[in-house]
Amino acid sequence: MASGKSAVTRRMQAATNRPAFALDQAIEAEAGISVSEIFATEGEAAFRIREAEALAGLDAERPLVVDTGGGVIKAAGAVELLRSRGVVIWLDAPWETLRARLKDSDQSTRPLIARLGWAGLEELHRNRRPLYAEAADFRLRCDHGTIDEIADKAMLRSLQWERRGIQERR
Repeated sequence: MASGKSAVTRRMQAATNRPAFALDQAIEAEAGISVSEIFATEGEAAFRIREAEALAGLDAERPLVVDTGGGVIKAAGAVELLRSRGVVIWLDAPWETLRARLKDSDQSTRPLIARLGWAGLEELHRNRRPLYAEAADFRLRCDHGTIDEIADKAMLRSLQWERRGIQERR
């Protein structure tokens, strides 16, 4: 949360002309309710099932820039599916940076802030870091630089990964 995933995705989509797929928005469109409503009425486990189903429904042959929520690492099979279809880039920032960004954002769109509080979010960040590190092909620091600079680095890493994959297949 607040790493810049959506902004970086939009920039990468514009620069590459690849379609962008925002996982949370796709789930909301399918469900007809918001992510926070899904959590409130169906629970996190049901939301994680929806995440895994939405990812499984992506065309494996179609190049996409996919923006996932930070909890996707908890959806059964989601990380394996993402890694099998492309490069997974972790936008990493220290907790202090993320907290400052969250304080400046519209907190009404971020139900975890109300549910967990700042201490709970910090603990969540600390607990998820090893999972992100394990899931990611690349880690990009996102606490310095503009969105364009971070997106450019992400695109360069993606291109390097794609080239490496092509060479390995030869």
